[in-house]
Amino acid sequence: MLHILCFMSEPSLFRHYLINQDAEGSNVELVRSADQVAVLAFDNERLEFVHCHVLLEPPANRLAFENACSTLRQHGHPLLAPLIDFGEDDGNPFYITGNVDGETLRGYLQRQKELPLWLAAMIATRALDAAIALSERGDFLNEQPLDSFRLVQVSTNALQVQVADYRVLENPARSKTKTLKANFDRQAKFLRAFLHEQGGAGGPTLPDAPLAVVDFTELLGSTLSTGGPGLTTPMKDLRNALQKMVPDHLAGEIPTAQKPRALVAPLLASYQEVARGVVNLVRIQSQRLDMANPYAMRGTMTRTGRSVSVEQVPPTRLCGKRVAEIHKQVQKLAKKRDYNALVPVPLLHDSGSLTCMAEEIVEGIPLSDILRERGALDIAESYLVLAGMDAALAQLDRTGLATGKLRLEDIFLLTGFGRDDPRSNRLLGTKLNEWPSFTVMLRAHPTLASMSGRGTNPAAMLPLIKSDGGTPWHGGWLAAVGRFLSGLDSGPGEASRDRESVIGLFDDEMAKARDGAPARRSDLLGRFARVIQHYDLVAPAPISTTPAEPRIKSSKIIKKDKEPAAAPKMAAPVLPIQDFPIGAGSLIPAVSEEENVESIGFAELLFQSPSEAAIAKRGGHWGQGASENFASGEVGNWGLEQTDTSPWWLKAAVFIGGSMVIGAILAHQSGHALWQKSPAPLFPAAATARP
Repeated sequence: MLHILCFMSEPSLFRHYLINQDAEGSNVELVRSADQVAVLAFDNERLEFVHCHVLLEPPANRLAFENACSTLRQHGHPLLAPLIDFGEDDGNPFYITGNVDGETLRGYLQRQKELPLWLAAMIATRALDAAIALSERGDFLNEQPLDSFRLVQVSTNALQVQVADYRVLENPARSKTKTLKANFDRQAKFLRAFLHEQGGAGGPTLPDAPLAVVDFTELLGSTLSTGGPGLTTPMKDLRNALQKMVPDHLAGEIPTAQKPRALVAPLLASYQEVARGVVNLVRIQSQRLDMANPYAMRGTMTRTGRSVSVEQVPPTRLCGKRVAEIHKQVQKLAKKRDYNALVPVPLLHDSGSLTCMAEEIVEGIPLSDILRERGALDIAESYLVLAGMDAALAQLDRTGLATGKLRLEDIFLLTGFGRDDPRSNRLLGTKLNEWPSFTVMLRAHPTLASMSGRGTNPAAMLPLIKSDGGTPWHGGWLAAVGRFLSGLDSGPGEASRDRESVIGLFDDEMAKARDGAPARRSDLLGRFARVIQHYDLVAPAPISTTPAEPRIKSSKIIKKDKEPAAAPKMAAPVLPIQDFPIGAGSLIPAVSEEENVESIGFAELLFQSPSEAAIAKRGGHWGQGASENFASGEVGNWGLEQTDTSPWWLKAAVFIGGSMVIGAILAHQSGHALWQKSPAPLFPAAATARP
């Protein structure tokens, strides 16, 4: 019965999924084949657009179908549309995936006349990233990956390819002709040679050289279709080779004609209609497409002069009445000062069949911009962000808003500086514990930007499970965000004990969430703080000492069974600048050329006791004697007392010599020094005749 509903002319509701229709009253179909039909729908519980896949025939192996759905649901990735739900309805199996708001990769390439070499290499690189993420989880690649991959523009000079639809049924033809490594190597060789030839004699050194889109489309599709499990290593090698053809810094933006078409855009009102709906309330300043808010326009409220972002509230034929009700709740919260960590909505206007909202623009730094600039955060910085998010999420929990989606673009770090302030630009490359201060603000209401699927959602790593407190933002979700921010989901990386401890902590919390018993956020932060304090991750490096002086170490890292090693100076990780963060950064410490100067940072003050902070602020250090005195309650001189073995005659000689030098300097400055007086003449001077 379920697949019959997909062809009805009137809006239909399957469970809590409202099937969307276009302006002509037809269901928005995404996939149609002999096996299944996929339509665009709206999830009334998660408040986001989804893809509803309905199988026309029961699968031959029901257990294999359920195992594939479970694998994709439990092991998500930011480049993969999350599998939200699966089951059976009246004998028809189905599975629900999140929406990727973009154009299919094949459709994008077919409407292009020509592409520059750097853009083609970027598209191929991003497509391989998505194929690798899917192949690492199983044999889920479709036979036509160009139709299942979608292209989304994430910045002015970067595109991202994400997997919108994947295959969860066994393909008999594919199982008989098993993909071999030789097939992929041959197709990869053809693709690499084609891109080098299109660059002319200079090869990849000519990134602006145009290429034939038709040939590129065929080679890219053949290369992606031959990939699969067991071929992730050669796929990564090809990805790294093509990445070298993309310049590190692009001079300009992607041309307007090459921007991808959004999937939800045809279902909404135009920019002109939205502007006419708020013409007397908001003065529109710019209609330029913002990648984080693709359906919003920047404007200024005529009465208050506040900068706002104006967009349409989805109509009831797409998402029902619940979204409009939540916007009304958020508008009421804007008048209260108890929720200053949430982005306010000062205006909600209804003009006939069109409802518009105005969201106040946050003059802060989005967390996604920091990750795009630096690739990943170190462990101490991740703790600071998670602690700030916990305070903001506490306010979100008190509001009682029925929203369960939060992207990285919805998290802002407020520093007191304007977005266009040059100091804010410098902060992008500065460690968070060296910032003057910052607070976290969240965009939690169901805007079109958050519902359309754009941006990175670390919650894709976990199923949405509410904890005992009734909040979806439990400790497991916070652990998934921390693992994503720290780049710990990219691989083994540097085999250090602190890294292994943090990875184990996050994995433990995520496992609890998958088992249906997530921990509280406060419990995760408490364990995280103890790990940082145990490994002294935020302590400054000790000053250099001579062999004659006692080696002064931190009391936190002293071991009784072996000599403690000097703590290395913590520096920002060396990470490649990525156009879109996928958690692929590694925590490799950089070698600083600066001198090992004693300092104390913001993060260290969080984990030191008041006595420790006072000593560190004065430039002192902890010795082993200090540790023992502190443990016994005797403060004394913190173990810094040293035995003076200098002889008395050396002290007297130094004192007398120093006194003579000081006295000579004072006499010279006053003019009474002996060497400044002229000697008496031997013969009297001749008398001078007066005029």
